[in-house]
Amino acid sequence: MPLQDFLAGAAMFAFTLAAVAVATALVVRRRLRHLDGLELGLASVVVGTAILIGVHLVPLMLAILTRGTVLAAAALAVGLAALVRPARPAAGAGAGPGRGAAAAGSPSLDDGRPPPPQSSPASWALAALASAFAAAAALADLGRWAGDELVGVDPLTFHLPNVARWIQLKSMWQIDQFVPLLAHGDYPHNGDLVLLSTVLPWHNDFLVRLPITFFLVTTAVAVFAVARELGAPSAASVLAGAAAVSLPVVGIATIPRALPDTLMWTTFACGVLFLLRHARTGRRSDLVLAGVALGIASGTKWYGVSSVAVVFVIWIAVRLVAARRAAGGGGAMPRTLGDGALVGGLALLGSLPWLMRNLILSGNPMFPLKVAPLGITIFDAPRDVIRDEVGFSIADYAGNLDVLRQLAGEVVEGLGGAPIVCALAVAVAVLAGARRRGSASDPRALVLAAGAVALALLYTVTPATALGLKGDPSLAHANTRYAVPALLVAVPLVAWAAGRLPRALALAFEAALAAGALLGAHQGYEVRGIRDVVLAAAGLAALAAAAWVLWRLRERRIVLAAAAVAAALVGLAAANRMQDRINDGRYRNIDPGVDAMLSAAPSGKRIALASDWSVGGLSPIWPAFGTRIDNEVEFVGHFVRGFLTPYGTEASFQAALRRGRYDVLVVGRGFYPPKNTREQRWAIDAGWRTISLTTRLRVLVPPTGR
Repeated sequence: MPLQDFLAGAAMFAFTLAAVAVATALVVRRRLRHLDGLELGLASVVVGTAILIGVHLVPLMLAILTRGTVLAAAALAVGLAALVRPARPAAGAGAGPGRGAAAAGSPSLDDGRPPPPQSSPASWALAALASAFAAAAALADLGRWAGDELVGVDPLTFHLPNVARWIQLKSMWQIDQFVPLLAHGDYPHNGDLVLLSTVLPWHNDFLVRLPITFFLVTTAVAVFAVARELGAPSAASVLAGAAAVSLPVVGIATIPRALPDTLMWTTFACGVLFLLRHARTGRRSDLVLAGVALGIASGTKWYGVSSVAVVFVIWIAVRLVAARRAAGGGGAMPRTLGDGALVGGLALLGSLPWLMRNLILSGNPMFPLKVAPLGITIFDAPRDVIRDEVGFSIADYAGNLDVLRQLAGEVVEGLGGAPIVCALAVAVAVLAGARRRGSASDPRALVLAAGAVALALLYTVTPATALGLKGDPSLAHANTRYAVPALLVAVPLVAWAAGRLPRALALAFEAALAAGALLGAHQGYEVRGIRDVVLAAAGLAALAAAAWVLWRLRERRIVLAAAAVAAALVGLAAANRMQDRINDGRYRNIDPGVDAMLSAAPSGKRIALASDWSVGGLSPIWPAFGTRIDNEVEFVGHFVRGFLTPYGTEASFQAALRRGRYDVLVVGRGFYPPKNTREQRWAIDAGWRTISLTTRLRVLVPPTGR
């Protein structure tokens, strides 16, 4: 990438982030000053993420997405935030039990939160060990991957290709699909909007790991905050945060693949946090933050939609029961219904643009799921061939002990031993709720336990949790991501239980969770030796020391300004070095077929894809777009009842090749290659010439003199 292009992209990226930061600061300072530092930080994450998504989503919805329109939208966001009026001090904050000083409008460090039990030195040692190792392992993994291309089936097959099509077409009003008989283009795409924010400035993907890693960190912080909100010991809360991001599947999905699941996990945990906080304070602002956070989560993944729905149903059910029992009951029920409408409406709003797109273009907001409550069809859907063949759920194998044993191994591979420790903590919460005595009588812990159980049950019935051919769920570990929401709710309960159990038993709980975190981080972040950990730990120590020095010098504005300028220059140089390493030979020397495709179509070409290929190697879809998203990429097929479908006859396939006027054709050689797929024969019969033949792919160019 030429230096001037890099600097121009960096300027746009910096302006967008600065505008989002200013708008966030205006909103947070004027409306949320009552929150303490940790809560204020997480509220800023929620508000800032919503603004970042909005400044990209609005131009997309208006079909005018460009660098300029995003900059204009960011500036408009600052203007709108400036119109937000400061919150007025109120005499009371609502129905919650924790009104007091914060309810009167003055800032408070605890806002009525009960003091946590004391943590023992042994607990602090376990927490420090687990958190330090997780941080070092993640940083080492990031260091290894920072100069390498993105890998993984999902990002290369649909996440980044979707972003590329948005940039090329300037609109979200199309179903972008590149693999037949699947429905990636109908997914909720809030996470891809975050990826878009790092791709659009440069038309290049070198920085996409940055936001995903940021949300990995904030997920740990949010889980810590949930545990603290429950009144868990401080050390156990730190341990809970470390354990949440040390699940093997979290590391595997995050840094090498940059999957947007971390956005869903952060905002989901923040939503739970502010619902719990509202139960204590009664503040309406907590409900707004919870609704916005859950809305972002529901609009990021389909399992986010179902997970948010479960949390909302449990929360509103508990509120309705409490309203009925309230003394007098006169105003409690209307207030509860109003609160439910607020949270539910905001949660729906986060996924509404994607549901609208699906309704307009596919005829079903939940496509490809048939919506038929109580057997009454509201939105029909065709048969999902892929789901019927490989998308089994764990519940589909109920009673099949052989398959369930295999599934247990897949779950352990993805989640480690955390589910067992969390199950014990849920049992403690249930017993404590049944006894309702002393400090263990906080009903929120029992509600959280119910939520964890419900989310775990939801995981077992979610399609593709037993991914693989019938009777052989050999790919189920990859989708243990769908169980993470249940663990984000359950892990804080382990910390909470540690403060309510006898010291020896509590320490055993913490030791088990710490051991799981160490093993999970080692596996998920692919620690390759002690050298990786030592170097990463030294880097973390240097950063911590620099932060401590700056904190001590915080009153010296000139020093802080100089440090900020130096950090910006170092970051700019590091980013340029990173993009240079990634783009020099980008996706070369991995698959000879992809090499041939890139040589034949470096930029400004039309590339066609056909048939299917194995997922065991590099997907050609995202590399086909080129280094600067200059190539047009299409699958040779047509939509039939919402599904992209291959042509069924030679004549129709060859006619599509002629209409498309493609420069290169990449044909897969089957899911279990090498197969003589029919599209290969049809292309050759039409005069297309093979320039590369590998086990997985055949690359062809059109007939001479076309």
